[in-house]
Amino acid sequence: MKRIIAAAAFVLAASLSLKAQPYPGPQTSPVYAVPDWEQVQANPKLVLSDYQPYPILDEDPASIPALTKAPKGYKPFYISHYGRHGSRWLISTATYTEPVAFLKKANEEGMLTPKGKDVLRRLEKVEEAARGRYGELTRLGAEQHRQIAGRMFKNFPQVFKGNAPVDARSTVIIRCILSMESFCMRLKELNPKLRITNDASSHDMYYMNNQDPDKFFNKITSDPKNSEILKAYSKKIFTPDRLVMSLIKDTSWFTTYKEKFAFKDNPENLPKYSARSLFYDITELAISLPNTDLDISLMDVVTLQDMHQLNLYRNLGSYRYAGFCDMGQKVTPFRQTYLLKNIIETADKAIESVGTDGKKTAGATLRFGHDSNLMPLCSLMNIDGAGVYEPDNDNVANVWNIEHYIPKAGNLQFIFYGKKGAPVLVKVLLNEHEATLPVETGKFPYYEWDKVKAFYLNILDNSPIKERFE
Repeated sequence: MKRIIAAAAFVLAASLSLKAQPYPGPQTSPVYAVPDWEQVQANPKLVLSDYQPYPILDEDPASIPALTKAPKGYKPFYISHYGRHGSRWLISTATYTEPVAFLKKANEEGMLTPKGKDVLRRLEKVEEAARGRYGELTRLGAEQHRQIAGRMFKNFPQVFKGNAPVDARSTVIIRCILSMESFCMRLKELNPKLRITNDASSHDMYYMNNQDPDKFFNKITSDPKNSEILKAYSKKIFTPDRLVMSLIKDTSWFTTYKEKFAFKDNPENLPKYSARSLFYDITELAISLPNTDLDISLMDVVTLQDMHQLNLYRNLGSYRYAGFCDMGQKVTPFRQTYLLKNIIETADKAIESVGTDGKKTAGATLRFGHDSNLMPLCSLMNIDGAGVYEPDNDNVANVWNIEHYIPKAGNLQFIFYGKKGAPVLVKVLLNEHEATLPVETGKFPYYEWDKVKAFYLNILDNSPIKERFE
């Protein structure tokens, strides 16, 4: 199986024609694959895709990763962070309303099985509970950030000593703001002397969220050719018949009716609701419900195979959006250029403010945003092999696993260490696990900051779309 590790090729911006050039630095990195069928059967939690609730829990000590002791004499003095919001309700209203509308119509025509009627009752309760909460943070989502903050404080107490400054910023989306507030409240509880500032402003969206004013990246990822690739992939891997037949008495009715069914509030009569639509919506609802406060489950409606298929589909869709891949014309990770620059610049300012001996703390810079920022940032930095290039879409699942990178409340932590007369070191934690960078080091998981900075500045200086960020 051919694997080209790291972001292997870029494009010339003017024509977007593909012209490969090597990604600087070491060409080896770990590869994280979507769990195969045997692994899924052994651990059903592995099929929740990017809907996976944050897997590290204070109440489960075995889930908390052990960290490598710093080299002798080194002390942590600064943390730079980017975190995805915590568990939330689904953003799309249609995912809640359309399967209910469809099953209601089927019920009116006497086409629901007893199981279908039961599922309709449950979906109606879910739809009612979600009404007005689309995309909002759940109590679980707030608790995830509270716990992450507590572990960060416990792991690196030197950073949060005394009246250390903590600069916390969020995108202007409420689920991110509430994630930030939950995180910072926990830090304040642990040390009331901390000087914490919170901000959520359009002023910072150019680096906190995706800066794409002329829809440059959107035009690439939403290219109809990409949609056709994903549609063909879904037809290949989805097997909706079992689920549909468990809900609908007469599948011939469904086959006839699905082409005529459309919603009144959709004047274009799109999308047509199909067997795949019903399969997708119910399976997505099933894997999303563990993120809510509802005591309702659909896990008896969908199978592990259903969830595994949806996971594969969402995984490929994520690769299109955030990976150095053909569907993204090998440039989409550069949408996080401003964020990477901000991480570098704020780190240098922190180092300048307190020196490099590790005796003083520069506090922390906290950023709260979205998976649509975190995933391409991991790709741009090739963290834990996220810069992998795989030309065969059928093989993407063997080299790319979004669950590894962006569960709910997924986060990157850059921990800076100082020692008198020695270079500053940085360690990167991805979801609190020590992560690899494409930079040479003899002290893994610790890297010399000057080398790391030089490596990524070189990446940005040689970006094929550099002029878009100048």
